[in-house]
Amino acid sequence: MANRRVRSAHHQSPQHQGATMRNASRRRSLPVLAAAIAALCGLTLSTESATSSVTHTHDFQSFLRHYEAANTAFVNGDPSLWLAMTARKDPVSIFGGFGGLGDAGTAAVHQRYLLAATAFRPSGARVEFQYLVRDVQGRLAYTVAIERSNVLYAGQTQRRPQILRVTMLFRRDLGGWKIIHRHADTMTELQLPTG
Repeated sequence: MANRRVRSAHHQSPQHQGATMRNASRRRSLPVLAAAIAALCGLTLSTESATSSVTHTHDFQSFLRHYEAANTAFVNGDPSLWLAMTARKDPVSIFGGFGGLGDAGTAAVHQRYLLAATAFRPSGARVEFQYLVRDVQGRLAYTVAIERSNVLYAGQTQRRPQILRVTMLFRRDLGGWKIIHRHADTMTELQLPTG
């Protein structure tokens, strides 16, 4: 039977042999193409990738404890822990809690964090986090949270409540999770327009 297949391949027309070779080539490249598309879409195709995803999720939960400590240091005027966990590669961006247009690019975002830290004085303030969402998808993660603290602003003598609605984006780079975007604004009561 194997001889019959070999003989029939030799007796095929050149056009038919070319089509057979193209089809075989396509069949070999389909798994490669599927893996590439899955990677671009952040999908996993193997148990190894699924295991990696579980590891990233566990690492991210651990990272969040360090992020929370860095946030607490920041509202006490010390941005060093925060800056250590910000991404060194673009894209990075910020819509900061003090307003303004926002900034993009590592140098501009770094300067924005330094500027924001000057608004705070050491006071023993602690940030409490109420997470609405925490999610990890491959090398990206995000959180949506309410951040509550009583902070001492520069030029003030009394601590004041600071309640922010915050969306954070993180990317897993070499060396671990890094901050790539922060969007914070002051919490206000729900106010629908009246007509």
